[in-house]
Amino acid sequence: MTRVPFVSRRWCPRRWGMAVLSVLAAGPLHAQVSTIATTPPTLSPVGIWQSSANAPAGGPSAMANTLSLRINTGATQILTALVDNTINRFPTPVSITTQWDLATLITAVDLVGYFSSPTAALSAPGSDIPSSRVQARMSSGRPTAFTSFTGAPVGGVGTPGATLHLFRQLVIAPFNGVGQRTDDLELQLDLRGLPNLPSGTYRGTLTLRALAY
Repeated sequence: MTRVPFVSRRWCPRRWGMAVLSVLAAGPLHAQVSTIATTPPTLSPVGIWQSSANAPAGGPSAMANTLSLRINTGATQILTALVDNTINRFPTPVSITTQWDLATLITAVDLVGYFSSPTAALSAPGSDIPSSRVQARMSSGRPTAFTSFTGAPVGGVGTPGATLHLFRQLVIAPFNGVGQRTDDLELQLDLRGLPNLPSGTYRGTLTLRALAY
């Protein structure tokens, strides 16, 4: 919960509404293998998605490749009181575990986060918060400082102007072709300089997707 010390009505920032951000673990993509069997994400409160890719026998990627993405905690992010013209930090991070078992042709695993629209990352009736106002950081990943979701798609995944590349894990099959990593994704809304928004409950969905190259 965001708490604002009361000093006087004149100087107290306006508290309005709340923000609810759902974090979705979507299907990984595999750039090398053409046949991919998938299962849909299972959420609320924990999301997991796993793909298994099996190339035809004797093909260049005949080994099985698996890539899974799990949201351990933080699948639902809630700010119970937003404050105008300041940074509103979501209270707990999203804990994400990425696991892989990949063939020798795979050289990297990426994690990408994105919203479906750059102009409406979170929405309430009659009003939107753009993705440029949603920021994330991952101390063990690429955006070690809070960075807005304003980037281009990565490997064809994401929404133009509403994407953030969260990490790139280099894979060398003899050494770490089988592995996993767990990362914490911190989120905040930067409302500095934004005109006061109408009160209401602003809801949005952040999609996470892993890719193997």
